[in-house]
Parts: sequence; C-alpha cells; structure tokens
Amino acid sequence: MPETPPPFYSRKRTRTRPAHRRIEVDPGPDLTRFRRRLSRTSVILAAFIAIVGIGTASVRQARNAPTSAPLPAGAPADAVSVAVSRIIDGDTLDVRAAETTLRVRLYGVNTPERGQPCAAEATQRLTALATDRVLLVPDARAQDQYGRELRYVFTTDGRSIDYALVAEGLAKAWREDGSRKAQLIATEETARAAKTGCLWARPAK
Repeated sequence: MPETPPPFYSRKRTRTRPAHRRIEVDPGPDLTRFRRRLSRTSVILAAFIAIVGIGTASVRQARNAPTSAPLPAGAPADAVSVAVSRIIDGDTLDVRAAETTLRVRLYGVNTPERGQPCAAEATQRLTALATDRVLLVPDARAQDQYGRELRYVFTTDGRSIDYALVAEGLAKAWREDGSRKAQLIATEETARAAKTGCLWARPAK
C-alpha cells in the first residue's frame, strides 16, 4: 500500500507555512528614557548644524562682497568705491575690490603712452586725483581687448577724473562709444582751442 504524503506536500491542500509570531519585548523604563534622550539629542544636533551652516554662508557672503565706502552726495548712483593699489600710467590704474586686484582703464579718455610727450604729466595728475580711493562706474563695454576693466572713474567726492584730464589738456576724449562721449569730446575741443595743458600748449609737429 503506497505511503500517504504529509499534508504540507499534498496537492489537494493549499501550500501554507505557519505564521511567524512577533515577540513583543518590553523595553523597560531605562531603554525608553534612553530612546527619548537620543531623539532629543538628534534634534539639537540638527539645529546646531543648521545654525553653523547659516553662519558660514553669511561669513562667505560678507567676504565676497565688494569693499566699499558710503557714496558721497552727487556721486553716480551705480558707482562702486574701491581702494587704489597702483597708478600704471595716465589712463590706467590697479584697484583692490573683494580681496582681488583689478586693472582698470579709464573709459572716456586716452592719454599719451610711456615715453611720449605729456605721458609723465598725465600720470602725475591721475595720481593726484585718484589718491587712495576712487569711484568706478560701468558703461557699454565691461573690458577692453587687453582684458582691462573699462570704467568711468570719479574721485571720492564725485568729480569725474576722465573729464578733469581732458579739460586740463592731459588726455584726448575717447570717440568710439560711451554714455559720456559727447561731453568729453566737447571738453577736448574747448581745451584744444584754448591751448590748455601739456597736449595743446605744445607747438604742433
């Protein structure tokens, strides 16, 4: 007589397994208090990390902000105050902003190159006007072909250095572009007609 298979393998019955029972263990008062303390500690730690992150971002933003002083009355609204590091020649200077040194070319003028007549006079005048701090104002182009920053430059009391150099006969007006082009060209014509300054007082060659 054939042996009858056990019920687990029977084809007539649904294949089932005994259910696993989850054994509930009482954690006890000590373990419960520990879990509560761990949860509170996690919340405090998360809040501390968030505060540190906000503080770090604030410090980084402050470091990246341009170093500037309050603008004087009458200065252009979009001017940025920067420290002067070095005068290169009559129309070029190095400035310091946001812990970075930038080379700036005066947007509205062209002064003689080194070794040419009136170059030394233009450099000396720019040094006297700029002193240790200037105001920079952007215009149509941000840089020239040599990578220098193009800006109209003002003294800390709001006087246009571009205009001063042209009016005193130490620079020619830039005639290609710029929002102050017309004013500077007219100033140059006046200085030329009056034979003002080094450029126009010298006999023509």
